[in-house]
Amino acid sequence: MATKRVPQKAIAADSTIADVVGELDKPVEYVRRVLEKLERCKRAHGDAQVRLGVRGRAECPNYLIEYVRENAKTHERVTHQDAAYSGSTHRELAPRHIEEARNWSPEEMNITAVSALIGRLRN
Repeated sequence: MATKRVPQKAIAADSTIADVVGELDKPVEYVRRVLEKLERCKRAHGDAQVRLGVRGRAECPNYLIEYVRENAKTHERVTHQDAAYSGSTHRELAPRHIEEARNWSPEEMNITAVSALIGRLRN
């Protein structure tokens, strides 16, 4: 007997984790693992934010960890990619996944916002 395939729920192109938290398979675990990656990035670079992958599954979307630095000469804030991670395994993805801009939401959440989100989920 064939199994019926459930259609994939689309992720809006400008989504953040807060926007899709209701669709996640295991929201507390997912957000906790993202927060771990953000904390690691913040320790290494002094800043951390996350952007959601918008071309995958809403139940466990991939995510991109970034940090922002100020250019010493121009005083412009420049965003640098740290690493992309699988939403299902939380393992680092190959660098080629980062390069495709359409994979990632233009909206980000900083480490403070993600910490607040996990606090709300746990209460």
